[in-house]
Amino acid sequence: MQLKDIESLKTMQIRAGSIFKVVFYRKDGVMPKGFGETSRLKYFVIVWVDEEGNFVATSLINTSVNINLAHVIAPYQYCIYPDKYEFLDGQYRYIDCYMVKILPKSRIECEAEYIGVLEDEDLERVKSLLYRSPVIGKDIIESFHI
Repeated sequence: MQLKDIESLKTMQIRAGSIFKVVFYRKDGVMPKGFGETSRLKYFVIVWVDEEGNFVATSLINTSVNINLAHVIAPYQYCIYPDKYEFLDGQYRYIDCYMVKILPKSRIECEAEYIGVLEDEDLERVKSLLYRSPVIGKDIIESFHI
């Protein structure tokens, strides 16, 4: 398979439900874990793509719920199970439905690695939690025609 074919396949996977991983930075609103670190590799699921297809709204997939924020964000965390998703390597993970990260589609095309796809039932539950999040503004909802 040619490199351009692989790139085309990845571009076709930039749709709601697709799971990717990419390096996030502080400017993305993701804090590095270790002292002196400047970035963090994270899984995320695409939840919406804007009408023009230039930007995507994503929810991060976390290993655990931040204990310092649990009293606020816990109701908006959706657990996914390793028996359904092989990439979880035997660990339960949480999709953060409290907030979304907006990424340019071009960043995903150039930097992200395609991992798989969220089952439809799980995607609908994630979207349902996102709709109810108190921090996702009307501007995001309108931008993505939610």
